[in-house]
Amino acid sequence: MASGALPPGFPAIEIEGEHYWDRGLVSNTPLQWVVETEPRRDTLAFQVDLWSARGKFPRNIFDVMTREKEIRYSSRTRASTNQFKHIQKLRHTLAGLLEKLPEELKNGPEARRLGTVAERKLYNIVHLIYRAKTTKATPRIMNSRG
Repeated sequence: MASGALPPGFPAIEIEGEHYWDRGLVSNTPLQWVVETEPRRDTLAFQVDLWSARGKFPRNIFDVMTREKEIRYSSRTRASTNQFKHIQKLRHTLAGLLEKLPEELKNGPEARRLGTVAERKLYNIVHLIYRAKTTKATPRIMNSRG
């Protein structure tokens, strides 16, 4: 029921004393869960974007409301993907740097702490974007090793 609770038209849903709105208001593409999940491993993820940033010019207030939602959700997807890619580049770069350290520094507390986030895992994200009823979803593949 909460997945249909979208303001302003549909109120929050109360479940065991807590009120919930659709999770998509926070993140429709929860890539942070992929980034934060441990142990990290090579991953193939499919990201389906039901909202396209491209669309026809709105002609009335209802079209404007629809376009606003499409742009808001697709922009969040893009921002989330860009952040994920940036974090992966940092992790990959850090792993390379730690490998170059002399042994006495590799065993220090700083290097051990940095080693917990450094990685060389491979993440492939297949991004499917809904366009319009007359076109098909467009796959875009991102390979993020760093």
